[in-house]
Amino acid sequence: VDDAFLRAPGFIKMTTKGGKYPDTSSCAGLKLTVMARTVYEGYRVSFGNAHVPGGRFAFGYKADFHPPLGQFGHVIIPFHDFSNKWDDVTGDQIVACTQDSRYCPKKKALKNLKTISIWGEGFPGAVHLEIKSISAVGCADAGKVVPMFRAQRSSNANKLLR
Repeated sequence: VDDAFLRAPGFIKMTTKGGKYPDTSSCAGLKLTVMARTVYEGYRVSFGNAHVPGGRFAFGYKADFHPPLGQFGHVIIPFHDFSNKWDDVTGDQIVACTQDSRYCPKKKALKNLKTISIWGEGFPGAVHLEIKSISAVGCADAGKVVPMFRAQRSSNANKLLR
């Protein structure tokens, strides 16, 4: 993900649009079932459209994640790892939710995530990530997993379905 014009790392993003999302306000976080085919340090996931005053392009709550390499595995990202105070240019969190609760996901945002994005951002290199599913975990109904997406093989690509 290199931007030749800027002579800096760029970004690539896959975003869901529209539809209804399950209520995740009683859940502890997201579970991604993913596999990286390349070593890359800039994987991030975001949801929602919260906007911090003074930010330009930074919308939503964002967190880093580190997928397993070469085989599918689960990555759990607690909601307290997400922040909506992140740098528009690099994607890095400026203020973590654990540092200031003003930047934590709000209950309203967790009731309807509105959109989910997977990013390769802020680091040079090749990106190859396969996504099998995205779910919410640690929900109030003990042991409940709230599925949001499952992958379906179609030609040469994984397509996310609701």
